[in-house]
Amino acid sequence: MIHQLIIDLAHDKVSLGKALTRGKLIANQIKNETFKNWLAKELLGYEPLDPLLPKYRRIWGEIELTAEFPYGHVRDFPVVLPDNADDDLKNEIYHHRVTEPITIVEQHIAEMEGNVGYIHLPAGMVQILAKFYEKSVKGQGGQVRKGQRTIGKSQLSTIVELTKQKLLDTLQELENEFPEIDKNYSPNPENIEKVKNIVNTNIYGNNNPVNVVAGQDVGPVDIQVSITYEQKEQLKQWGVEDEAIQELEEIDKDNPKGTPSRKEKIMNWLGRVTASMAGRGIYENIPQLVEYIGTIT
Repeated sequence: MIHQLIIDLAHDKVSLGKALTRGKLIANQIKNETFKNWLAKELLGYEPLDPLLPKYRRIWGEIELTAEFPYGHVRDFPVVLPDNADDDLKNEIYHHRVTEPITIVEQHIAEMEGNVGYIHLPAGMVQILAKFYEKSVKGQGGQVRKGQRTIGKSQLSTIVELTKQKLLDTLQELENEFPEIDKNYSPNPENIEKVKNIVNTNIYGNNNPVNVVAGQDVGPVDIQVSITYEQKEQLKQWGVEDEAIQELEEIDKDNPKGTPSRKEKIMNWLGRVTASMAGRGIYENIPQLVEYIGTIT
């Protein structure tokens, strides 16, 4: 049972949702509550403030508000909080917790036609964010009507891939430690302790460093990100001006990945650049820019 699941999972012969469901049979066999609970959270979803929500399920996502003005004018603009805004508020605004079951995440990926998707914000949150722009918007006779958050397809794919790797690593170590686990596993104290160490290390531990994908780092290794020549050329193609690219390079150099002020400075840069691009009528490239910024913050 466990060996076949490993083969099916490694060769993508089964969806992650189905693999996790089959994993419940193994969790019951080895009598490990931690494994059972993790499988349940991945299959049924996490609570919004669950402290065990994996870091890679907290993804960066820009919020954009839509304001309506007289004579039918409509304007979209990104939410960039002032420097003195509360840090907790900034974290809530600039990041999105993906709490949905993994099957729903897989479904969202399959249904996304392009590289990005959008989450419509509830009216209450729109009203809160609109207050930051109330003076300027109302001064022009406008009113904020709605808001949405941009989510990169690659970010959702990362969640699925890292969850898959957790499950695969756990199953492989269990099989290596207990070659006859399907037929001859005894839940004695020694085996229970071995299982506990395997599960804790692979599910919640950080002994197995993984690659940084879509701006989310998992594990103890901090990776320094620098802007390559190819990326600078891509920024130019999207319509980012040379002066702005130089500014981003300076931010990247002075605030290496992992420093407290990096995200805030890059976010402020993004707000200015997207406003400039919108002012020049370059709207179609903003989603790609937003997704790229998500990989370096």
